[in-house]
Amino acid sequence: MPQLVVDATLHEKLGLYPGPVRLVDAAGNVLGVFTPTPGVVDGLEPPPLPEEELRRREAEPGGRTWAEIRADLEKRG
Repeated sequence: MPQLVVDATLHEKLGLYPGPVRLVDAAGNVLGVFTPTPGVVDGLEPPPLPEEELRRREAEPGGRTWAEIRADLEKRG
């Protein structure tokens, strides 16, 4: 896929929107849609969860094993 380098001004403008943004030319013609990469803001990953939250989630009952998830995915084709 071709790659286009974004200048600092456009990068700043795109950073104002958390979701997809319609890009238009000066006449209002749609050029395309920019969809931000999930979890990436200004090139930074979201902060890690605190240890306390990780332990709490780990202790929650339920969930499925990787083998169960994989078996379901294989059934779907």
